Amino acid sequence: METGTLEMPKTETPKKQFLNYIHYFRGIAILFVVGGHCYLNLDWEKGRFDQKFTDTLWQNGSVLFVFIAGYLFQHLSKKFRYPTYLKAKLKNVIMPYFVVSAIPLAYRLFTNKFTEYTAALHPDIYTWPWWHKLYYMILHGAHLPQLWFVPMIAIFYIIAPLLLYIDRHPKLYYSLLGFIVVSLIVPREPFSDILKMFAHFFSVYLFGMFMSHYKNEYLAFAKKYWPLITGLTVAAFVLNIVFYDSWYDQLNYIHKMLFCCFFLYWLWRLDKYIPKFFNYLAEISFGVFFVHYYFNIIYYSLANRYLPAAKVGSFLNWTIFFLFVFAGTIALITFVRKVFPKYSKNLIGC
Repeated sequence: METGTLEMPKTETPKKQFLNYIHYFRGIAILFVVGGHCYLNLDWEKGRFDQKFTDTLWQNGSVLFVFIAGYLFQHLSKKFRYPTYLKAKLKNVIMPYFVVSAIPLAYRLFTNKFTEYTAALHPDIYTWPWWHKLYYMILHGAHLPQLWFVPMIAIFYIIAPLLLYIDRHPKLYYSLLGFIVVSLIVPREPFSDILKMFAHFFSVYLFGMFMSHYKNEYLAFAKKYWPLITGLTVAAFVLNIVFYDSWYDQLNYIHKMLFCCFFLYWLWRLDKYIPKFFNYLAEISFGVFFVHYYFNIIYYSLANRYLPAAKVGSFLNWTIFFLFVFAGTIALITFVRKVFPKYSKNLIGC
């Protein structure tokens, strides 16, 4: 079989097995996204071990999400038809983006209040005309902290033919090394700077494509060298904590990229032992992404008004916060899917 310029031993991977491990990975990835946002909404004492550990582990789960997007894009590329592809993304990603955005957009326009990173990037936003604020928030996902992801990932949808060209010419995957350097240099903030976010995450998406293109070769390699993959992943995570104050961004990017390799192998290897809950979680992952932050706001507002101690950063408060957000999110998704079974995917993404 032709695999470009990379020669590695091959192993056949049954289609069902592949679908299982990448499907379960989607369920795990959304846990990291929610966990990271819960961390950000607690008041941590900087420098404590629990603060560094929680931050390092849960932050930047977007790497996992973007990696999976690239992986699935390559995996399904044989059936790629650009108009059909864009139509599907418009219905299942862009449409729920507008539905979920309606309330926060109205709130920010009427109150003239904006996220901290948006105000820092554009201090004069408070004086802009309403229509300028509106189209800026829509194009930059600046109205809720997680929504920057949609305008950013939409760029990948638009350049899909270019990405497909790269995959059809595997030697171009060597450019991944250069794009990784770009990601180490270009920070992943401010979130509303969509072009900067695209530049940062391009290597992640391309890495997902690469790992899918060579999925069989990687699994054969990982089956033999899983101690190395696991050891490197753990080492990068520990180093991220040790050098938290000096190399946090770079090491966090590296260890999350290694997480992708780690989870791919172990979810494939332990396929039959994965709890069915992760299958369900994967099915609703995009819905969780879209609506979970409403429950972050509810929790923080209730704690701020009635129990300020619940806002203090700690393992216990983070766990309570996380469970509250997930329980509320799953309840809302279940309700919407039951009331609007035909349209829930267009409304909330699942």
